Amino acid sequence: MKKVSFKTIGCRLNKYDTEWLRESFESVGFQSVDSASEICVVNTCAVTLKACRESRNIIRHQAKQGMNIIVTGCGAKLIEKELKNVKNILFFEPSFEKVVTDYLKSPLISGIKSFYGHSRAFVKVQEGCDQFCSYCVVPHLRGKPSNRNFEDIISEVERLRENGFKEFTLTGTNLGKYNRLVDLLKSVEQIPDVHRVGLSSIEPIGISDELINFVAGSSKFSKYFHIPMQSGDEKVLKSMNRWYSPADFSDLIVKLKSNIPGVAIGTDIIVGFPGEGEKEFLNTYDLVSKLPIDKLHVFRYSRRPLTKALEFKDEVQDETKKQRSQLIYELGEKKWEQFRTNLIGKTLEVHIENAKHTKSKEYTGITSNYIKVSFSSDKKLDDFVNVRLERIEKQKTYGQVVEN
Repeated sequence: MKKVSFKTIGCRLNKYDTEWLRESFESVGFQSVDSASEICVVNTCAVTLKACRESRNIIRHQAKQGMNIIVTGCGAKLIEKELKNVKNILFFEPSFEKVVTDYLKSPLISGIKSFYGHSRAFVKVQEGCDQFCSYCVVPHLRGKPSNRNFEDIISEVERLRENGFKEFTLTGTNLGKYNRLVDLLKSVEQIPDVHRVGLSSIEPIGISDELINFVAGSSKFSKYFHIPMQSGDEKVLKSMNRWYSPADFSDLIVKLKSNIPGVAIGTDIIVGFPGEGEKEFLNTYDLVSKLPIDKLHVFRYSRRPLTKALEFKDEVQDETKKQRSQLIYELGEKKWEQFRTNLIGKTLEVHIENAKHTKSKEYTGITSNYIKVSFSSDKKLDDFVNVRLERIEKQKTYGQVVEN
């Protein structure tokens, strides 16, 4: 039996696509392994320069180990020329479907039934984007938005649930483009023994009053939203081709916090976009400081092929990007610590996801509002337990199980 291994760079959507590929390979007789294998499938990412570099490094490393490589995913075409001297590459193909139909010579499987190495299952509901933010290469690589069939999604969640999964995260390139999102969430919640449902990153325009009202009244929906902000300066947002103002974004965050008790909000910030001077950066810093945003992902702008921003002048120096990203990062650390500190003494439901030390029964798990908590328990992986938060030590949170 031939062995195949998989390496994934990038987002939850990529992780879903890797699982779909894994099960496709297994359906024609391959054995999935984590170690050395005859074939290694590398699912690449093109969102940042760093992601492309990581993709190239993994491919070269796996090839040096003697494995034959299939390169797929968003970054495949962008890095192909730079890897032309890597002799072990069998197949360059961005499309996962073509990897199956053209390389495996196999019919496409209808969906996944497991999620290797995960206690939460990611479920793809759509892919593609037509927003064309000026910094983003993804629309050029993933294509126009396309929604997955409603019934197929429900069937996939039912299969995953039958195989033991209790928590689900719906994911897509641009989730707000799925036009029946609330109906879908309601249907997923009604599946027996589904315990928790959440969304991956969703753009501000995708968060409707209907969605807010649904989440506010739901006992199963994760109390966490990740909403990309990118900049808090109006001029920079326009240059990025974002479709909201700082005031619009602020109003949305306040509305979410006002209507959904205990909700945590994360966001993405890009620093060093062309034309971002000291004034524009401080506008972003000040807005993030004032808003009840709890968790920050900070990115330094990197030039991406095919994007409009390649034409922009007034580039920001690398050292300035580094300094600004550090300031935003430190602000994010303080905000996340404050959010967790405010919950000390509160009891939250935790999904046990990892074992730190199995013999001593020390575990880590995730709350509905995305806090990773360490605690001791007699329960087992994948169970849900009530944990009282007891102390914060920098980025770590500790708690104690509270018996029902």
